[in-house]
Amino acid sequence: MFVEVALDLPIDQTFYYRVPKVVSYLPEVGKRVIVPFGKNDLLKTGIILSIKDSIDYSPEKVKEIFDIPDNFPLFAEKTLELTKWISNYYCASIGETLFAFLPSGFVVSESFYIKLSNREISVNLTESEEKIVEILKSASGRLKLSSLRRKVKVSSFYQAIKNLIYKGIIVREEFIKTDLIPKEEFVVLKRLEKVRGKKEKELLQYLETLKKAKLSDLKRYGFTRQTVNKLVSKGLVEIIEEKTTIANKPQELIEKKEIELTPSQKRAFEEILEAKTKKFLLYGVTGSGKMEVYLKTAFEFVKRGRSVLILVPELLLTPELRARVESYFGSNIGIYHGKLSQKEKVSTWLKAVKGETKVFIGTRGAVMLPIKDLGLIIVDEEQDSSYKEQQKPYYHAREVAIKRSELDNFPIVLVSATPSVETYYRVKKKEIRKLELKERVSNVPLPYIKVVNLQKSKRFSIFSEELLKTLENTVKKGEQVFLFINRRGFFSTSFCLSCGFIVECEDCCVPLTYHKQEKQLICHMCGKRYKPIYRCPKCNARLEFKGYGTERVEEELRILYPNFKIVRLDQDTIKNPSTGARIIKDIKEGKYDVIVGTQIASKGHNFPKLTLVGVLMADLLGGAPDYMASERIFQTIVHTTGRAGRFKPGAAIVQTFNPELPAIKWAVEYKFNSFYEEELVARKLLNYPPFTKGVLVEFQLEKISSFQKIEKEFGKLKETLSSFFSIPDISPAPLPKVSGKYRFISFFRAVDERKLLSGIKILKKEFLNRFKGIRYKIEVDPVRIV
Repeated sequence: MFVEVALDLPIDQTFYYRVPKVVSYLPEVGKRVIVPFGKNDLLKTGIILSIKDSIDYSPEKVKEIFDIPDNFPLFAEKTLELTKWISNYYCASIGETLFAFLPSGFVVSESFYIKLSNREISVNLTESEEKIVEILKSASGRLKLSSLRRKVKVSSFYQAIKNLIYKGIIVREEFIKTDLIPKEEFVVLKRLEKVRGKKEKELLQYLETLKKAKLSDLKRYGFTRQTVNKLVSKGLVEIIEEKTTIANKPQELIEKKEIELTPSQKRAFEEILEAKTKKFLLYGVTGSGKMEVYLKTAFEFVKRGRSVLILVPELLLTPELRARVESYFGSNIGIYHGKLSQKEKVSTWLKAVKGETKVFIGTRGAVMLPIKDLGLIIVDEEQDSSYKEQQKPYYHAREVAIKRSELDNFPIVLVSATPSVETYYRVKKKEIRKLELKERVSNVPLPYIKVVNLQKSKRFSIFSEELLKTLENTVKKGEQVFLFINRRGFFSTSFCLSCGFIVECEDCCVPLTYHKQEKQLICHMCGKRYKPIYRCPKCNARLEFKGYGTERVEEELRILYPNFKIVRLDQDTIKNPSTGARIIKDIKEGKYDVIVGTQIASKGHNFPKLTLVGVLMADLLGGAPDYMASERIFQTIVHTTGRAGRFKPGAAIVQTFNPELPAIKWAVEYKFNSFYEEELVARKLLNYPPFTKGVLVEFQLEKISSFQKIEKEFGKLKETLSSFFSIPDISPAPLPKVSGKYRFISFFRAVDERKLLSGIKILKKEFLNRFKGIRYKIEVDPVRIV
């Protein structure tokens, strides 16, 4: 029997291995497998893709697998089908794709000792086996496996090791790490027999009914390890180890409230349950109760025996959503995000594999959890760019979720107050059914929004006079204010007025941001940190510090209003979900007057006392000046201002240098359709997505002089791919240097998915042949072009 195995390698190739007679468990598609790989036969973890009785290769040349360590598959066959689609669509190998999603805690390291047993050698050994035994004897009977392999230098090393283990000549000792799967020890009754000891008798009586018990439970009931070991030595019981799962850590946020759906919520809820179509957009103004609709829907699906996956874009949203989910389903839910330990990630993956829970919440990586009986996926804040992975494979979790629902034929609900332009276009084409909630649940009107022109208004630092007066009055009334600025740090630039020098990261062409709390200049691209400098290294003049970040806004507010209770909510203050949950809880309880925050504070939160929002610099919300900048400005203003007045009338002040910008104008006037229709006209005119499929190609060069060679080869490449893509010339990226590499980009466009997939196949081969030794990146459906 042979198995086809995918390994974590950046090549479009799988590998065949022979299954030996003795393995821990039988082969099955989707199972983890440990195999020797390469000239040195290093052990690697792979995933079984198929099982065959015969293959076209010469069987003698096919290596044997080392072991199959699990009795369950880590990927279902349907999930493997989805993985193949991801690798084809997002231009990655099948192995890279599988291991991008699989928690690294499942990956076995070659890190254990081999030790001679005390057993006398009474069987015939091969020449290789004899050599291994001799070297072990010369090393006092014990060596690390990798050291032994280097010393022995024999062919079929791993086969010889396995044979010696089966013959009882050597044993394997665990060392450093194998995998991070949580394990539990159980005591199992083998046979009953009369014993003398009182505790031994009691333990046998206890096990007579149960047959098997957790060792940890026995200790709590007064049975010591010593008692167990005595029964083990007599052959009456045995200790076995089983893979298990661990409970979620408790969290600060707890919500217990029964909600009655409004008529419009009920209509949306019933339409999803009927599921005449399979793709829905749950679209509604901020505060319209979209979460309650999808949680009630999830509850109904679970009652029908199906499982539910809820995706959220930001880590900070998981504690608040988790509190609401636990109010429906209790604490036995699956949590999956980047801040979990590897053991916690592995545990959630196992909960999915074993069907131990029915409801899972997670950020983008959770989209591939192998959930049993999955019947519904909800993608909250579907427009959010955090759903796009920034490492290979550059998948978009929303698109993967849609594909997963198509393959398994179950409904998917995309949720947003400001859908992405792509989703809005799909609704127009009737590919997705729109369910709209037009009014807030509380019947409180949407906040009144005032635009302040910073060029004309009187200002105190970054604050307009109008904003400060309104802020003071709001706090005096015992209500809360949220000030939004989408930049961390204190000063955003340091420069010299005399010679024009700008303090930039030495590896990236971006100004360094001064973080006052840490007393460091930090590059927000590569994360590199520098000591602050105060004089120009070119002309020795004093440097000027300009720009604003959350730190500076917070400090200036504390100077202006020393009696106000102020909190900052950004990536620097929230290092993990529990810290975030604690701050969110305190804000909800009214312990702060003013919240200063970035985007992580602007979506998905309900703060009962928050009645005023100030958007400090609306012009900067678009980020990189690409074709999606207007969409980002519009979405951020709507979401941020929508935090105000959820439970009593509120207001928002949007400060800008350009009040006539269409994205700002349509957002503050609540003319959502006008924005989307105008945006679609512009994109169609310029041949941008959603009317085409985009591919961002990026080259990263050590030396600028290499560009000429790249440009010449790229010209030939354009001719080869001209029937699949429209391809502009290669040019410097908007950020021309990042992490010490010079960056050049081109934005390919295909007319549809069929052309895209055909073109990608050729593009991958062409790049491998033409650009050997050059770092490049191929990103399908980018969300930013920087």
